[in-house]
Amino acid sequence: MEQPSSGVKFYIKSHEEGWLPLEDAYLREATSYEWKLEGESNPVILFNGIPLPFVPNESEVSGTLHTPFQSGEATIELSGTYLKTYIYTDERKMTTEHYEIMLGEILEEAAVCFDYSGLDKGFNTSGRERTVSWTQWSYIKRSFHELSLLFQKINSHPLSVLKQENLITNREKIQLVHTSTSLWLERNHGRTELLVPKKVWTLKRQETNDLYENRLVKKQLLELRHLLSKYRDYADGVLKEEAEKLRNKVLYWLNHSFLNDIKPYNGQVTITQRLRKHPIYRKWHTWFEKLYKHQKYEIGFEYHIPLKDTFQVYEMWCYMKLIKQARQNGELADSSQLYKTTSDGIFLSLAENKESTVKLKNGDTIAFQRVFQYRNPENVAANTKALFYTFTQRMIPDIVIQREGKLFIYDPKYRVPNNIGTALGEMHKYRDGIRNIFTDEIVVEEVYIMTPFQESGEELRYYADQFHQRYKMGAVKMMPGVTEEHDRNSI
Repeated sequence: MEQPSSGVKFYIKSHEEGWLPLEDAYLREATSYEWKLEGESNPVILFNGIPLPFVPNESEVSGTLHTPFQSGEATIELSGTYLKTYIYTDERKMTTEHYEIMLGEILEEAAVCFDYSGLDKGFNTSGRERTVSWTQWSYIKRSFHELSLLFQKINSHPLSVLKQENLITNREKIQLVHTSTSLWLERNHGRTELLVPKKVWTLKRQETNDLYENRLVKKQLLELRHLLSKYRDYADGVLKEEAEKLRNKVLYWLNHSFLNDIKPYNGQVTITQRLRKHPIYRKWHTWFEKLYKHQKYEIGFEYHIPLKDTFQVYEMWCYMKLIKQARQNGELADSSQLYKTTSDGIFLSLAENKESTVKLKNGDTIAFQRVFQYRNPENVAANTKALFYTFTQRMIPDIVIQREGKLFIYDPKYRVPNNIGTALGEMHKYRDGIRNIFTDEIVVEEVYIMTPFQESGEELRYYADQFHQRYKMGAVKMMPGVTEEHDRNSI
């Protein structure tokens, strides 16, 4: 990291240590920071080439810096002076494995809850069984680059063995006399007038790639090509083009020399010692094992969610976990609003700003992206179905549980931009701003933030049961692969 030029007083406000010079600040990706520049009244400030807005004061200018959703070197330009800094990876970032777990658990619960929907489950199109799935395509698209790198390594150094072959050949073609050839000549000496016969028995050794592991690779590539053909045939538009592009790539791999002379394996797949111990072949086989695990999910998403939008998947995952608990408690009554039926199959109908409600017994509900509109209670009809309103602006909490006229609000946050305390402070708008339209009573009973990671230090208190019981708000840790379920008593 380069030191700032002398005379430049650019400071970043650390969430842990207060104001620090830029060279001492530890910047995380996807985080907001306050900054100030002393001794300047009208500077030109650029962050990675993008102008930073600021507010001038008597002796300084200040503003807010939003770091990008990726780590790496960053440049701040101050009226022609360049300052270098580094943006570090957020250690709270979830991994691709967490993303996979969330997708799987969302669609697994969606399949279980389908029995409560009252819909007719039909997955056949044009008389053919629908064997492709949204999660499988998402996995292929996201991890195909990894498979490509593995194939490059296998192609450059495929497994091979020396194969021995006994044959009778012309004596002129023999380049090396093996012990077995000498023994054969001794046993057959005198059968011809020649000291050395024109045709001689010998042992030929040659390197070959015709092994079980390579035959399995060819079998898997042929199956992948066939699978991509199905996606190409089912899909339209961009997905169709992407499937065709990946299929052509697999076809190109199949034409490589080390696969030309071997036949695909046909039989029950077994894990050999080579597959278990060879790092590249082991990863290759694991990739295909994961590929076929996705086939069990017949209900998919209506649209593709890229890895960079993990926060959307996290919100849906938290919602489905609460639905799972209601189902296990025997409270689930009607889940039909979770699904959208088209000619291509059945999809989860979950999206930002699109309300989806699951009905529980006794008239209770669990809603995703529930909308509360601004309304004037003085001008409301007596038979209105909108029981709640806001007196400031429209509000859309991520998850709302309604029980006997009271609301419990959950706000999943894949990342908390500043700190838990500030985020909880923003939740007061729900507690104070949502009211019963007939009685004007405050109806939000409890509010909670859901986070994949549990904060440390002073913020740990927000996760404590004692804090929840006393203040009816707080934070809950919900981590894929770690947290099985939130406290059942909460719903």
